Formats: sequence, structure tokens, C-alpha cells
Amino acid sequence: MAIAEFRLDSFDLFAGLGSQELSFIAANCREMEVGPENILIQEGQVGKEVYLLESGSVRVFRGEAASPQDRVLESPTILGEMAMADPERIRTLSVVAVSNLRLLAIPIDTFLVFVRSCPSLKERLRQLIAVRRAQPAARMNYSAAA
Repeated sequence: MAIAEFRLDSFDLFAGLGSQELSFIAANCREMEVGPENILIQEGQVGKEVYLLESGSVRVFRGEAASPQDRVLESPTILGEMAMADPERIRTLSVVAVSNLRLLAIPIDTFLVFVRSCPSLKERLRQLIAVRRAQPAARMNYSAAA
């Protein structure tokens, strides 16, 4: 069952997209709920989905233990997009739920097909990935707006 398009409105990444584009994305989303302390993304694993964090907060980190470099990200934001830039889809960070999460999951391959056909989204995503790659872990900026 497709989600309602209006649920995508809070994500700056999709700003300016038309109803047809939003409908495609919405039709390909899978709803998820994740409880606190559950791992959403594991560093080093192959990424299969991109996540749109609708509500809740997550801890983003590298390595095994908590560190001062960890970031807590609040909704709305996109998670897992870095795997789209890697042909092998390897995750570069881990993401753990801090609170109860409500997410929309989109298969990376499906999302990539859409991104390739939508120049404005492709450019916003390219900019977001470039910004995130350029920042050291201690200063990661995980805003959905790039």
C-alpha cells in the first residue's frame, strides 16, 4: 500500500517535485517503526535501502564504541544515501535509534532509477553527498537540506 504523498513534504530533498514524481516515491516506500537502541544501519554492511526519518532521533557513528564524534540527528532527514554513491553499496557509518523511529524505506536501486530521471533531485542529492563526504566525522552535518 502506497504512503500518502504529503508525508514527503517535510523532506527538503523533495522540494519542488511535482505530484507525479512524489507519487512514484510514495508508491515505492515501505513504512517502518524501530525501537530505541536498535541498529538501523551497520558500518561495513551492504546498503539495500535509503531511509527517510519521519520522526525520532538516531545516533550516527564510526567504529564500535561511543565517542565524542557521535552525532544525534533529529527528523526529518535522509539516512543511508552515502551507499548510493558507492557501486558496492558499502555503509560508511552506523546508525542506531535513540528513540522510537518512524521511517520510510526505499530500495536503493529503485531510488537510483528515479534520481537518474529527475535532474533537480539528482543535483540536490549530489550536493548533499558532497557536503557529507567533505566533513570530518566530528562535524558531520546530516541535515536533509543541502
